[in-house]
Amino acid sequence: MKAPTLNSVVIFFTLMATLLSTAGAKRLDDAPRSIEAQLKVLMTALAADDATAAAQVFTRDAKLSVPGAKEVIAGRPAIADFWRAALTSGLEALELSTTDLEGEGDLRVETGSYTALGPNRVEAGRGHYLLVWKKEDGAWKIHRDFGHPGSAPVANAQGAPGVDDRVGFPRDYAAQFHALGGTLSDSNSELTTVFANELAAAAADSEGGRFPNGAVIAMEFAWPQKDGEDQLLRDAHGKPLKGEIAHVDVMRRGPGFGADYGASRAGEWEFASYRPDGSTLIPPSRAQHCAACHQKAGADKDFVFRRRSWSPVSRIPDSRQKEVRIQTKS
Repeated sequence: MKAPTLNSVVIFFTLMATLLSTAGAKRLDDAPRSIEAQLKVLMTALAADDATAAAQVFTRDAKLSVPGAKEVIAGRPAIADFWRAALTSGLEALELSTTDLEGEGDLRVETGSYTALGPNRVEAGRGHYLLVWKKEDGAWKIHRDFGHPGSAPVANAQGAPGVDDRVGFPRDYAAQFHALGGTLSDSNSELTTVFANELAAAAADSEGGRFPNGAVIAMEFAWPQKDGEDQLLRDAHGKPLKGEIAHVDVMRRGPGFGADYGASRAGEWEFASYRPDGSTLIPPSRAQHCAACHQKAGADKDFVFRRRSWSPVSRIPDSRQKEVRIQTKS
């Protein structure tokens, strides 16, 4: 038997060291377990209505991109504002399910599906996500977040209620409806303006009472204009300037409307949310969370939130504008 040479011994031990190192690295890779734990932290924080804790799962310079947003949401404070606005708008929980997790070193890429839940854990929407995880200060954090909602039926070209949508997007609401007022979110991240058609505006003059069938109320959500230092831009009267519209939530009253919402039903109203182009963001069939929220307004107000102390953020120079304050919470 030939005696081993020095070179063969060196090669043998080098290979053994490489194999052991690789096996040890695999055993020590904490990414899958740690990332799973972080997803649970995010879901728990949202279920607890804690936007700040949810944002802590993201890196300091993380970026989040979702349809309907004016621009990519960058940085932990802005991401906290995003989750705060979502929770204020009716989100009560987010269920995340991982499909796969790939990568090595300090970066991982995860794909999966999500389900958004509103009041009473009624499904508010679902879709897919892609997360880029990065190690920051020794902990796995979300560095990039891209969400994509599932497809939904849209209103017809004129914005009238279609076969699958009895609410409908009123395309000329800003010109044809009465502007009833508006407000600015506490985080300065959203400007809302409420509009109502003739039937709804007439009924909104009183604190109580029923709205007639055919009443339509639309709440427009827009991004405020800001300067280079992220400060609000205001008009000569100090009112924040409205920027790009994010989405428009609409509620329509009709005979027998809302029956499919079951225990979440809020009178004879049906609800939907639309993108600025009129395409459907949340169809009536998946807006049970909106109805459940409007239940809190009470039957004595026909399930419509009305607050006379609500001051508008901007006066629309239109003779059609009324002094009524009304709030929808779709």
